[in-house]
Amino acid sequence: MATYADDLSPGDRFDLGHYGLSEDEIVEYARRWDPVFIHTDPAAAQDTPLGGVVASGLHTLAIYQRLAVQALWSRFTGGIGHSFDIRFRRPVWPGTTLTGHLTVRSVTPRPEREDAAVTLDGELVDDRGEVVLQLINRSVLPLRPEAPAVQNG
Repeated sequence: MATYADDLSPGDRFDLGHYGLSEDEIVEYARRWDPVFIHTDPAAAQDTPLGGVVASGLHTLAIYQRLAVQALWSRFTGGIGHSFDIRFRRPVWPGTTLTGHLTVRSVTPRPEREDAAVTLDGELVDDRGEVVLQLINRSVLPLRPEAPAVQNG
């Protein structure tokens, strides 16, 4: 059954599941999408204050999106992301398992448009419970369609 904006209420929380990262995945992603040596070259990254490769922020955000789609967005029949405020809080190391949640902050119905402006707070944490990513997601999601009027006739 499809989910609509009217099914959401402030305070609703959606757990995001878990995602584990290997060094090979971090390097592979970065070589393709964010080829900075701190993400792509384990030997060179050893000589930095981080002491090794870490996941790209873009990679961390992509993992968040995958988990958010599995936990919530795949339930909707439509909708569009409007904007994000993103904060990368800590490095994500190889061998880390990420988890997190989404919490509905607000739902503002716009019946004249048959949608609602929805704001959610998202967070990813590492296996030590430390926040690695925080974001505010503003989306436009459909309201439940009104049932057609029954005509007698």
